[in-house]
Amino acid sequence: MSVILNQLKKEAIIYCPLCDKEYQPISMKIVENAGDTILAHSHCPTCGGAILSLLYKDFMGINLVGLVTDLNYDDALRIKNGKLVDEDDVLNIYNKIN
Repeated sequence: MSVILNQLKKEAIIYCPLCDKEYQPISMKIVENAGDTILAHSHCPTCGGAILSLLYKDFMGINLVGLVTDLNYDDALRIKNGKLVDEDDVLNIYNKIN
């Protein structure tokens, strides 16, 4: 899958959903690589908007799903490796703000 990511960096043109400009995802960095699935982070050089992309391979070929985010690469790594939020965490926050 890393070979496909390297080819994508060189050949693909991505349209930024924030500023509608096209760019090559040369700065795309891998957040996690799990076999046929890659979670990657990139940012638009024009507006600086960040995108988390999920690349995966299935019976239809290579698919890419993007999500606009305000996370930088380091934030994405930190959150990926962080503690999961459960119901008690949500209730504790709710009780603190009310």
